[in-house]
Formats: sequence, C-alpha cells, structure tokens
Amino acid sequence: MPVSTDTQVLPFRFGELAREMGLITDKQLTAALEKQIALRGSGGKSRLGEVLILQNVLAVEQVKRVLSEQRKRRAAEADKVLPMEFFGEYKLLEKLGEGGMGAVYKARETLAERTVALKVLRKNLAGNSGFAERFTREAKLAGSLQHPNIVACHNTGVERGIQYIVMEYIEGETMKSRLKRSGGKLPEREVLKLTREIALGLSHAHDKGIVHRDIKPDNVLLGKDGSVKVSDFGTAKSFLDEESLTQNGVIIGTPHYISPEQVRADKVIDHRADLYALGGTMYHALTGHVPFDAPTALDIMRRHLHDELDSPADLTPGLSMGTLQIVTKLMAKAPKERYQSAEELIEDIDQVIKDQVPRIATRDQYESSIRPPRKRVKKAQSGCMGMLLLGLGTLIYTFFRLS
Repeated sequence: MPVSTDTQVLPFRFGELAREMGLITDKQLTAALEKQIALRGSGGKSRLGEVLILQNVLAVEQVKRVLSEQRKRRAAEADKVLPMEFFGEYKLLEKLGEGGMGAVYKARETLAERTVALKVLRKNLAGNSGFAERFTREAKLAGSLQHPNIVACHNTGVERGIQYIVMEYIEGETMKSRLKRSGGKLPEREVLKLTREIALGLSHAHDKGIVHRDIKPDNVLLGKDGSVKVSDFGTAKSFLDEESLTQNGVIIGTPHYISPEQVRADKVIDHRADLYALGGTMYHALTGHVPFDAPTALDIMRRHLHDELDSPADLTPGLSMGTLQIVTKLMAKAPKERYQSAEELIEDIDQVIKDQVPRIATRDQYESSIRPPRKRVKKAQSGCMGMLLLGLGTLIYTFFRLS
C-alpha cells in the first residue's frame, strides 16, 4: 500500500543525496530502487531510506544525516517560492514555515487591513494534478467550516500562476512546540482541556461530513489568547461524498498517530479515525512519548494494527482512572469500540474535569492500543459518594467528640 507524503516530488531526492554524500554507491542505489519497485508490486512501499536500512546498507544515524541535509536544501529552495515583497494585495512580512507542497507566510492584507497566513502552492507543482487537487480540496473544505476551534479560511485564488489560500493568522505556537517547551508532556488537566477544545472543532467538521485524517500535535495551533484551533485540512475528505470512499489502497496520515483502518487503507475511513488520532495526541501529551515508534514508518504503522502501548499511568504516575479510561477508549483498535462521536468524548471529559467517573468510557476490557496499567491508579469519586463519605466522617467526628 503506497504511503501518501508531501516529500515524494520535491527536489533533492534521498538516493541522489546519499550518493552525493558518499554513503552509497550507484550499484547500491540501483538495488534499493529495484527493491522499492518489488515492494510496490506486492502492495507495499517503504521510503528509500527504510529500504537501505533493511538491506544493511545504511545505519539509522546515516539516514538521519541524509534527511537533515535534505531539509536544509529544501528550506533554501522554499525561499524561492515567493521571492517578492508583494503577492497581489498581500504584503509578505515573514515566512512561517515550509513543506513539500509550498510555504506559509505571515502577510498583511492591504485592502482588509488585517494580518493573515498566506499558504501558497509551489509553482513547480501546479502541473501536478494530485497536489493541485489536494490544495484545492483543502481550500474548499476549510472554507466550509466556520468554528472557533478551526482555523478560518478567508479566501482562495491564483496569482501569477500560483495557487494560494488566505487563512486566519494565529499568534502563538503549535501543540508540538508547546510540548517541546514543556519538557515533552503537559499536566493532566491541561491535556483534558486541550483535548476538549480539539474535539469541539472536530465535532463541527464531522457534522459537516468532513474527516480530517491527520490529527496530531503539529496540526493544533495554540493562540496566545488561549484559543485552540485545528489546522491543515489538506488530507481531509468528505465521508458523505461517495467518490471519496472508493479510493482505497493509499495510506494517508502520520505514522505515529494513524488509525488502524488508515494503515489498512480501508475503503471507508470515517470520523472515528480522527478520534483515534486524537487519542494518540492525548497519549503523547500525557506521557511525553509518541504512540509507537520503530526505525521505519512502515514498522510504526504496522504496530498500530497489533501491538500495545505502555499505559499512561505507568509512564506518568498520578493520572486519574477517568483520564486513563478516556485515552484507552479513544485508541481502541476497532472503530466500533471507540467513542462514536466527538460529543461523547466531550461529555466524558466534562465528567473527569469535575472529578467524576466517565459515563461512556467504562472499565470494560476491549482491544485497545493501550494495555491495562501495571500500577494502581487513583479513582475519581462520584459526587454522591463524595458527599456520603463526607457525611460519614462528620458523624464519626461528632461521636468521638461527644463521648
């Protein structure tokens, strides 16, 4: 099954760089490319670096060196995407980031007098129907969503032969950068509140029949004003669109957070895939570890199908049983055993924030990517039980005082 990524058509291909850096020979490169073709013919496709590792030609650290060089050269290339001060009615202020499809700039919209995020497609990809279609789809789907927890799309168009999307500019950082800044993980209460805000945005998208398909910390923006917004609908699909349900055989998503059904490239991928990925994001924020890891992307994705993760309670002592139940249910292997809607998730989060037990995520055993905890986990008391214990304590105190 081929893996859809942004990097497949970029300049500075991995094999050519590895050869230029003196890490592989022409013969080894040819053999690795032939292996890729064989994998494609058998229904699988690893990246070239993964193939070279499997063939014992390169070590993992050498692959990382090539990837680092690749990123440097692509960053330099990205600076050529818009080598100008003005792009139509938008004054470019600074480049916020770049990727395989293009770059995102902080810009000033002169007519509306507002700061925006301007996302542009690389000009050399304009003739690539797949990338152009994905870019157009992102604009169309994002434009149909209006919600406080989703980055707003203001406008789209073509300028000088370059496709662009004008989006809401968020002054802040990604959830990924927040995790790095916080030492890898966040306090339980903060994770619950962030998950709730993301779920609110997903609930709106799902109600519109849109599944994001790539929820991860990179695609969650945290504003300095406290806002939480889901971004990047470039891989999104409408699961109400019958055509979108027929394109099986292609894996879309990020390996560390991808749902089992996306790994299998099932014909139908619905909103419950987003909930699994949200569970993976929640797991990362609670534990400081990405869900599953392995030397290759293919191995990481395979682990989502059959393997189990250490319980967050074993990695982060002190987590409540309620939070553990929520993330375990989110990462159930089978969609039917997860939350069936973002609204159900929000209901349980509200319960746990109030120190009460979840109503939907019970302690029943079912197959999840998260194994049961080895350590004892603290339980939340319901409101009634808490009042009963308080009353009992008062009676005992009164009895001993009077005796």
